[in-house]
Parts: sequence; structure tokens; C-alpha cells
Amino acid sequence: MPEATDYRRRQWFDLGVRALVAARPGAPNVYCCPLCIRGSDTAHPSVLSLEDVPPKSVGGKPLLLTCRQCNNRHGSDLDSHIKAGRDLRDIVEGKRETWGRLRVGENRMTVKGTVFGEDNALEEIAGKSNPPERDAVQSHLESLAGKDASGGEFHFEFSIKHNEWRERVAWLRVAYLYLSALLGYTFVLRTVLNPIRDQFRRPDEKLVPQVIKTMIDPIPEDCIVSISRPAELVSFAVKLRRWMFFFPGFVDTDSFYSRLSELPEKGELSVSGKRLDIPTEPKFLCDFHPELARYLALQQSGESRDVV
Repeated sequence: MPEATDYRRRQWFDLGVRALVAARPGAPNVYCCPLCIRGSDTAHPSVLSLEDVPPKSVGGKPLLLTCRQCNNRHGSDLDSHIKAGRDLRDIVEGKRETWGRLRVGENRMTVKGTVFGEDNALEEIAGKSNPPERDAVQSHLESLAGKDASGGEFHFEFSIKHNEWRERVAWLRVAYLYLSALLGYTFVLRTVLNPIRDQFRRPDEKLVPQVIKTMIDPIPEDCIVSISRPAELVSFAVKLRRWMFFFPGFVDTDSFYSRLSELPEKGELSVSGKRLDIPTEPKFLCDFHPELARYLALQQSGESRDVV
């Protein structure tokens, strides 16, 4: 539905232009991409795109506008590893079929099926194997029929293009875009966030590993928390899947990265603060309601807080 897509793009463009002016009086009438902080004076699809958060490949839906350049580059550099990571875990848990090579000795046969978990099932992919090698594998398998094959050795080889660090950075980007859509340019246009934005542009370098913490147990429900306690964790935190991502709050920003560096990468973290909803569309709440930014600053300083 191109017309509906164009209408949404224009609506979000106009909202973003007004939000930028509200956050920075005197700013030009442009839409500012939250990822590269470049402005655009047009909502044309060649310039701005509807950003799926998380990626559409894992069930995400359009959340806000980003520039076409950021969307395309991050899609190939980062988002593809979210899908690959999800696929890899499903394969290892026996929830997903995959193609691979069944190897017996030096002979191989291309097969498809599940190879991990309780119920393993593989079938040959016709025309994908070298006939002599396939025949040798099948002959070996047939020789084991009705026998105790506990001593037999088989190997299953498959490949998937996945980089674990890039997957973490991709989810960090998802968390950043959630906060951008929710809080707006009052949150985004701060130099303290530059190291995190640099991480997106340089995905293979570990520029801010301290802001990504791995939970021992998966998180049952995604959420955003404006943390007030403990003091070393005062920040905005976004809980997604197996990770917790931290971003500078509205207080104590100078010590943010050093405070996070002192914490272990993996473990259980108990925090208290104000729980915020994951947005489903751009809100820019702190731009249009500056009193909210002041409230969150007070809450993070401990003068007003809710326990989660």
C-alpha cells in the first residue's frame, strides 16, 4: 500500500520537524535522523525511510523515520545478524530445520532437517550431493540398520553468517531507536551519546562494550526503565531478550561510561526506577512535554522514583 506508506512517512516527517523545533528553538525546519544527526527538508522515500524496529525479519514493525543511508548500511552491517542469531539459536534448540552436510568418514551427503534436540530427522536433498559420496554414506547407514550404532561417528556441518558482537550492537541500535522514538531529540541531541552512535558506524570495534550487559536468564518482557537506584546504574536501560542496554540518563552523564565499565559484563542486575512503555510509533515526549524531562531528571537523582 504505497499511498498509506507515503502518508505515514509525511505524518512522521512533520511530527519530527515540530519536535526538533520544540527541543531546539530556532532549529531549521528539517527532520533530523536520530542515527547520524543529519537533517532533511523532504520526506521523499529516496531520502527518508520507515525504520522497522526491530528488523522486519524478526517481526518488527515501522517505528520512526531514519535516513535511507543509515537504514541501508545498518541493515546489511547489523540487522542481518539479529536474524542470523535468532536462526542459529532455533537450530541449536531443535526448533528449526536447516540445510547441511552429513559426513561419515570422508564421504558427505547434503541433507535437510533438525539435528539438535530430542526428535532429530534428516532427509536427503535430491541432486545436491556427489553421487558416489552419497551412495557411500547411504550404504554405511544401511549397514547399521537393526544394529547397535552407539559407537558410530557422524558429523553434521552447516554454516550461517553470524557475528555475535554485531548482533549485540544491532540490538543496542534497536534499544537506541526505542528511546529516540519515545523521548525525542531532547534525548538524542546530546554529545554524550556520540560514542554509542560511533559504535553503529564502526560495528566491528568494541567502542562501548560496557553499555551492553548479558542477563543470566532471558528477560520475559521487553521494557524501558529510567533507573534511579543503584547509584552506579543511574541511566536509561532497555531490556531486550537476553540483554540489558544502558544509555546516559538526564543526570550524572559525565561519569556514565566509567560507571558502567566497573560492572561485570554478565550477571543479574537489580534496579529500581520508573518503567516506561516500549513505543510503537514516534512520540518525542520530552520535546513536546519538557516537564517530563525535568521529572525524569528528578526521578533519576532519587528525589522522585517508582520501584519496578
